[in-house]
Formats: sequence, structure tokens, C-alpha cells
Amino acid sequence: MPLPGTQRLRHSAVADFEQRGHDIIADKRGDPTWTLYVEAKGEGSSKATTARYGSSFNSGQVFDHVAKAVLKALRVASWDTTGPQSRAGIALPENAAHVQQVEMVGRALRNAEVAVFWVGQDKSVRVESPWPI
Repeated sequence: MPLPGTQRLRHSAVADFEQRGHDIIADKRGDPTWTLYVEAKGEGSSKATTARYGSSFNSGQVFDHVAKAVLKALRVASWDTTGPQSRAGIALPENAAHVQQVEMVGRALRNAEVAVFWVGQDKSVRVESPWPI
């Protein structure tokens, strides 16, 4: 799903929850010099077949999801590309559990130039980015 509040980005690919690969691929409108790859994680299970459907993730699940998102972003940040520069981001629910996990690695994310897109309950987005969006 495209991130509300990111109108200056052109979404070239958005995956649904069952697809593999990057959840969001976008570039800046009018600036094709870079491509943004975002790994997005939700607040709870989106699969109706699971016992926890509709429930928020517990602290262990939050840790696991944040760790996977960060690793995927760091892989993108490490790419050596010959075309447009690759930029990395993660999109997470803005709740206490996710914020706590990201704060523990915030300096490393900033040093690796990984953007964080915080998605509020109202679907608003607050962006922490090392480069202008």
C-alpha cells in the first residue's frame, strides 16, 4: 500500500502481503537519480487463517519483524549499483513496541542512511530520513 504523506514519491511497485521482494519501490517525482526500496511491517497479523488475526504482535514478534526489516534495508544500503542510486527505508507502525526497537538501533540506521516511515493509526506518515523526500 502506498504510504500516505509521501506525495513527492512515485510508487513504481507495491507488493501485497503474500508477495516476496521489496514491499514498496519508489522514486522521487522529477528526480530519477535514485530509487527507494522500503520494507514494510504491520502491527498485527493480516492473515485471516492465523489464530492471531486482528491482534497486535507481541514483543517477540515485533523484535523479529523489526530485525528482518532492518536487515533487508541494510542489504539495499550495501548495494553497489551502476544505475540510479539505491536508497533504503523501513515502514513500521508508530507504536511503543516498534519505536522502542528502532530507537535501540537508531544511530546505526542514520549512519547507514536508512529512512524510517512511521505509520500512525490514522494512516498518517511521519518520516525520519537522512535525505530529502
